[in-house]
Amino acid sequence: MLPMSKPKTASFLVLLLASVLGCVLPSVPAAAQDEPAAVVDQSQPETVNETTEEQSAPAAPAVVPYRVRAVSDPGDLTPLGDLDDESTMTFIEFTPLGAGIEALKLPNEYVTTDKLEHVRLQQRVNINSTNAVPFAALAIEINGSTVGLANANTWRQLSPGVFEAFVEDLDGNPVARIERRFAVPNPTSYSFTLTQTVENLTDAPISTRLISTGPIDLAQAKSTYAGDRRRVRYGYLQSPAMQQGDMTVVVDDELKNRSSLLGKRSASKTYAVAGPVWPTEKTREKERRLSWIGFSDRYFTVIVHPQFDPATITTPEQKLLEGIDSIDRLVLNPAEKPNETVMVLRLNGATDTIAPGVQVSHTLGVFAGQRTKPIFNADPLLQSLNVPAMVVYNLGGMCAPCTFGWLTGILINVLRLFHSISGDWAISIIMLVVLVRTCLHPVTRWSQIRMQKFGVQMQSMAPKQKALKEKYKDDPKKLQAEMGKLWREEGLSPTGMLGCLPMFLQSPVFIALYATLFFAVELRHQPAFYGIFQKVTGGSWHFLYDLSMPDGAIPLPFQFSFPLWGTVNSINILPLLLGVVFFAHQKYLTPPTQATLTPEQASQQKMMKVMMVVMFPLMMYTAPSGLALYFITNSTIAIFENKWIRAHMNKHGMLDIENIRAQKKEKGPGFLARMAEAAEMQKQLKEKGPRSPNPADRRHGRPR
Repeated sequence: MLPMSKPKTASFLVLLLASVLGCVLPSVPAAAQDEPAAVVDQSQPETVNETTEEQSAPAAPAVVPYRVRAVSDPGDLTPLGDLDDESTMTFIEFTPLGAGIEALKLPNEYVTTDKLEHVRLQQRVNINSTNAVPFAALAIEINGSTVGLANANTWRQLSPGVFEAFVEDLDGNPVARIERRFAVPNPTSYSFTLTQTVENLTDAPISTRLISTGPIDLAQAKSTYAGDRRRVRYGYLQSPAMQQGDMTVVVDDELKNRSSLLGKRSASKTYAVAGPVWPTEKTREKERRLSWIGFSDRYFTVIVHPQFDPATITTPEQKLLEGIDSIDRLVLNPAEKPNETVMVLRLNGATDTIAPGVQVSHTLGVFAGQRTKPIFNADPLLQSLNVPAMVVYNLGGMCAPCTFGWLTGILINVLRLFHSISGDWAISIIMLVVLVRTCLHPVTRWSQIRMQKFGVQMQSMAPKQKALKEKYKDDPKKLQAEMGKLWREEGLSPTGMLGCLPMFLQSPVFIALYATLFFAVELRHQPAFYGIFQKVTGGSWHFLYDLSMPDGAIPLPFQFSFPLWGTVNSINILPLLLGVVFFAHQKYLTPPTQATLTPEQASQQKMMKVMMVVMFPLMMYTAPSGLALYFITNSTIAIFENKWIRAHMNKHGMLDIENIRAQKKEKGPGFLARMAEAAEMQKQLKEKGPRSPNPADRRHGRPR
């Protein structure tokens, strides 16, 4: 929400908001303010009339027939939950600003392994005297007039998590009572509910609409390795399918970064203060109806969803967000960089007509916790909303198409299985890499044998190729024909160069494994190798104390960071060890090139080797130690695997040129070789021209 500092009158607040946000609030309560308000623009775009100069002066604000009954002293607000009880999952502190959430903390989750500070998934943010309060009341529209509810002296606490406010007319007669009720039905789950009730206190029907905030941005991660991983996710139902009784909730698969909601910057390098989130032109066109929406990051998520009993649900409409007409996003600091902006979702309620003495309630469910399938699947309501499908181990971007969801699902389940056996996540990572390399060994073996045989054949043929180049250096067409003839005589096929193709086909597997380990919540705050480094040193050495962070072998008294690369605050050993492994692989096991290289080509090849040994470990320097452990294990296994394959080939004479030629002759030319020979014959026939008629053919009835 966007509060202004100590406005004295409603008209002053309206004009101030209009000047700051470039739009007009319909109305705000006229009560005096002793505390800063928490108000977000709730208006429609300002209408501009082309009139005469006398008519162009701003009109005075319309008189609002209602106001909020002021509360002299809101008092101390009682939180929900017990922060010192790690068996509970949710702890909520409240603020009088809109009776919203001051902070939502997780008693069993900490920012670091030192356990000095609890994870805060939601909290009030203040930027330049402007507040963003999650899940707070902004305003209520009564019979077309808007009354602000976000001020600090509006709400009175009835009991922990329960607040009420009254709207009255200018004569002090009660018009409506609004109640906000936060509840944690199950302390052992990451969920709470928010029920908002409006009661008609008049003797005539009234039309009402509530406007409130939803979740605000999750805090940006301290480590910027691999960039900002915050996303906006949602689930929806298709209208045509709903009409046929289909209750399947579809989860978006676009994996767009949260910055996609910001849109494009204006010429002044600022983002629009407000913008639509749902519905949009695209969702209307595709007839999508919103079921749930939320912010997520690498490990956590906050989701707003409908609240119902999955055992008694009968219609698809029950899976839609109740009482929400549309959702906007608001930005507190639109002039900042995309990852430094703070967004809050504004929930614009549906209009209700309430009879005298009657009350209408709308309930929202909120999940705020770890983003992992086991937790989602344990909740029948979230399972019914297909929330588990939002868990994807995918970095997005260029790697998104080749990071197959079904493959990452298998990998994370196998990783969990290995952990149930070993009891240590680092050992589980090693076991998983060994399993993956074992499964891919037949492909690796076939590929390497084929490439090395091709290299031996090219080396044996090099003198003949050199002679042909000298002989036909002035006749490129003849040189090409003779080269093709030489390849056929040597039994060499261009398909030998495709031996590296299976290695590229393995890439999706290793990309999926990388993404799985990067997003695995299970690795967060988990030490490696049963925490032996901490046990030996009494906890003073933080080497490999958290597999989701760099290994932190030697802490530095300073720190620095770069975008995408991450924050450096220690000397890390694993990336340096990774460079040593890469160097050993290149120096001792990479077969020498069989081709004659120009000085430029040799220089480029040398540069590539240097980049592999230096640049890749440098890029991995701030990576999570679990990922570094994966690369070290994978590269080490590759060294021994390559050595074993080469020893096997040497033992059976598979690299002897005479054996290779004998095998080629026995096997005969391959498919591509036969196709090349057929093409060459067709070419020769075409060059000779049509054959002249033979009288013998005509005499014996044979075709010419």
